[in-house]
Order: sequence, then C-alpha cells, then structure tokens
Amino acid sequence: EEGRSLLSSCSDHALSAAIPPLPRVFQASWPSTLSRLMFTIRPAVDVWVLLGVLITCFLTSEAGDKDHFLWRLFRNNTFLFVWVPFWYRFCRGFIHFLLSLAILPGPVIYHEGPLLEYYPKWVVDMIQESNMMRQQNRPRLAAAGGITVQLTAPDGCVIDAMYFRGLNAALDGPTVIRFNGNAEAIELQDDLLPRIYSTSGINFLMFNYRGVGRSRFLPVWNSPLLGHLLGLNRTPTKRGLVLDAWTVTEYALKELRVPCSKLVLVGHSIGGAVSTEMAAHHPHLKVSVCNSRSFARLSSVVVLLAPSFLGVPAASRKGRALRVLARVCMAVSGWEFDSERNWGGVHGFKWVEFSRADHIIPHETSLHHALVEQEKQHGRSESELRDRVLPLLNLSGIDNHNRMWLDTEMVQHLDLVAEAAGLDGTGSSVEPSRRLREKGLYELLDRACRGI
Repeated sequence: EEGRSLLSSCSDHALSAAIPPLPRVFQASWPSTLSRLMFTIRPAVDVWVLLGVLITCFLTSEAGDKDHFLWRLFRNNTFLFVWVPFWYRFCRGFIHFLLSLAILPGPVIYHEGPLLEYYPKWVVDMIQESNMMRQQNRPRLAAAGGITVQLTAPDGCVIDAMYFRGLNAALDGPTVIRFNGNAEAIELQDDLLPRIYSTSGINFLMFNYRGVGRSRFLPVWNSPLLGHLLGLNRTPTKRGLVLDAWTVTEYALKELRVPCSKLVLVGHSIGGAVSTEMAAHHPHLKVSVCNSRSFARLSSVVVLLAPSFLGVPAASRKGRALRVLARVCMAVSGWEFDSERNWGGVHGFKWVEFSRADHIIPHETSLHHALVEQEKQHGRSESELRDRVLPLLNLSGIDNHNRMWLDTEMVQHLDLVAEAAGLDGTGSSVEPSRRLREKGLYELLDRACRGI
C-alpha cells in the first residue's frame, strides 16, 4: 500500500529530481543530559527497592556490632532506605497510570500492542472497531500524498508519522508539525487538512503519540509485552509525550534540515501544552508555536471536570471532595502541564487560538484567559493583549473544541503560519500571497464539497 502511494500519488514525483528523497527512518538523540540520567535512574531505583524489600522480608536478623558499618546502617534505617522510596515510586507511578487513562485515552482506545489480550471483551470490541476504521482511512491519507516515516525516540519507542510535501516546497522549506489532542490518531484526521497545507506550499508532518496505533515500544528478549511494560516503567506517559515531541522536532531540524525560523508547531488541546513545553525547554531553537484551544494548566481542567467525568454533581459534597482529590492526585503524579508559565519561555513567533464556547476546555481554564488576566494585572485590557490571538467563532450545537477550522478561520490561520515561517518573504507584500492562498483554499474546499 505504501509502495503504491510512493510510486503513484506521492508528491515526491511532482518536484525536481535534484531534490533528495524523504528520509523515512530516524533515530533521535537525548534532548538533555538530565533526561538521559533520569531514564537510567528510574529503573535503578526500582531495582534497589526490589532488592531492599527482598532482603528485609527474608533476612529478619538484626545487624550485630561485628557486621560492616554499611550493613548496620542499612538494617537500622530500613524505613528510610527501602519503604520510603518503595511507597514513593508505587504511589506516584500508580496514580500517574490511573490519571493517564483519563487524561490521555488514545493509547488505550487505539492500542494495537500486546495488552489487547488482557483487555475486557467489551473494550476489545471497541478497540477493534476503531482500529478497523483507522486501517480503512490510512490509504486515503496515502492518496493525499502522505508518506509513512518511522522515528525512534531516545528511549527506544518507535513513533509512527506521516509526511506531506507542500506544493513546490523543498524538504527544508516551511514545515508544520501537528500535535494531536488526547484522543486523536493521525489515521482519523480528515485528509483535507494536509491537502490545505500542501496546496499552500507548506510541508506537513503529523504523528501518533506512543502507544497509539503503530507507535509502540520495541520488544525486549523477543517479548512485545515485556518491552511495553518496561517502556512504561522507564518513561512515564507525561515525559513520553514531551520526548515524542522532541523526536519529531529533531527529525525536522536535523534530518530534513528545516531552519528553526521555518518550523511551526501547531498543537491542538493537550497537544498545545506538549508543543509549548517542548519549545520552552529548548528556547535556543526559537521555533514558532500555535497553541490552539488548549489550557493554561492541566490541573485546572482536571479539577473542574472531575465531578462531571464520574457523573457526580459538581455542587454536591461528593463533587467537592472529588475536586480536592483530583488536585492532590495531580500534584502527586507529576502530570502537570503549566502552559501559562511555559508560554513566556517560547521565544519564537507564537499565537493562541481559542473559542469561548469550548465545552472540553472552558474559557476560564484556557491559555487565552490566563494571558488576559496577566494583562489586567498590569493595568491593560484584553484589546491590549501583546500576544497574537485568533478567536474562533462560537457555533451553537457544534463541538467547538474538536471541529475543523471554518474557511475564514483557516485563511487567518494560514496567514499566521505564513508569517511565522516567512513564507511570503521578508519585506515583501503579504497581500498578493494571501490572495493566492485564499484562492487555492476555496478551490480545494469546493472540490471537496463536490466530491472531486
């Protein structure tokens, strides 16, 4: 299937033969020394705790005066050296895992790995239905020019991605990387979105987070189950998201040689928080960031929606207790995404997209609202907001969080992408290029409506 798409409909053949082919395999490096150390320290602590528990349970004799000093120190401080790290790792890891099921359900509902045989039958039926839908939709993306690439994260997780080359665009030309929401997969993406970017002369790259579809951990000792479990243990889900973001970004910068000034990270929902944190942790890159319909802090959304998620009235005693419990769990688990703080660390071109009728991320928890409140603290109004903003229309009876951009919104979004990536050239008039983009967009939308 992929071979036929490469030979027939891939946009590689619409370009000059002098342009090199797309690299389809990539191994990412560690983003920092600290992240590499933590990858080693976490399993080392688990081994230490396991050995300590075994020694404590099976060697019940007390240490004598003739024993070695280190052995006496260990035996006399078992609670400090064994049980404190045991309960810390167990509670933090278990709560992190439980929250992952609600915060990031994509690795569960789009899972294709070794855990399927341990799922309840009703979950397996739901997953198989979604997997069949994704398998049917993937050829449609390939027909739109999508090329499958495999990117290996520093911790060994293989990331499944699809690349769409822009019209008359070089590999190192303006490139958009899309970061999915919490329950999205690239196979479920409307092929109209990559076509719009490609028609506008923009390369487009989207990927699945680890655990979603073909993005999975490598087997250990020929055991996919052992590889999956060890991967989850060594890299918690939240850190894994940021590591996936770094892997795809480094692929564009290092392998495709896209300059930082031409790279735009477009994050939707939790993807906006992931892209913002990744860019803030690497301010020297100065990549552009679009934070679309995302939150200021993940904890504020979790605390607000915890009662409704479990079907409990928010004003009831149980609802208030659930909110307190959610706040504690978020603080303990390490699941926080603080986009309000990270936004100040993004030094490239950046803008916020929001909807006041968003029912998933209410406006009072959005990044836009937090930035407006910051301006009010300095005596400035919302109209004086220094950050670029694209307000989306509030449509009644429609999912304003997950819906596609309207045509007028898409034109404005493409204008911001063009400005961020320097698509129209420095010092040149943007209006002629905008009219061409708008003309191409409406022609594409018209063909899509007529089913051509």
